[in-house]
Amino acid sequence: MDEYINCFGCGSKSLNIDGETHEYMLSSTGCWIMFCEVLEREYSDFNYAKAHHYTVDAYTTQHVGNENDVRAINSVNIHLASLYMMFERNLDIIDAADFKMNFSQFYKGSGDLVWLEPPISFGNLTIYELWDNNNPELHFSLAEKWAKSVWNSWEKHHQTISRLANNFLNKK
Repeated sequence: MDEYINCFGCGSKSLNIDGETHEYMLSSTGCWIMFCEVLEREYSDFNYAKAHHYTVDAYTTQHVGNENDVRAINSVNIHLASLYMMFERNLDIIDAADFKMNFSQFYKGSGDLVWLEPPISFGNLTIYELWDNNNPELHFSLAEKWAKSVWNSWEKHHQTISRLANNFLNKK
C-alpha cells in the first residue's frame, strides 16, 4: 500500500489511511488527520499558534462539503469572509477571529449565505506543507501564503463575499 494518496477534496498529498473524517467537510481521512495534527501543534505550542486562523480558514475553504448541507455552505461563506477581511481589508489575524464569530451570528438562519461553486483549483499550497514543516518560524509564513493562495482561488466569488462582509459591517 502506498504511504500517500491525493485528497479528493483539495488535491493535497495526504496519508493513505482509513478512518473517520469531518462531519460535513469532504476530505480523505489522511488529509483530515494531517489537519488535526497541525491543529494540535498550533494549540500546544505558542510558536505555531499565531497562524491558527489562517490554517482553519484555508483548510475549510479547500474542503467545501456538499451543496445540500447548510453547515457546509455557511462554513465556506464564513471562512471566505474572514480571508476577505484579512487580505482585502487588512484586518489583523486576531481581529479576524472576532469578525468571523460575529459575522456567523449575524447571518445565522438568515438564508443569505448560499452555495458558492468551488474553483477548479484551490491554489498551489495545502495542509501538507504545514504538516510536513517542523520549523516554527516558517509555519506562520507558510500558513499565510496558503491562506492567500486559497483566497485568490475563490476569485469569482470575491464580490459576493465583499458584499456579505460589508453588509454585516454596515448593520452591526
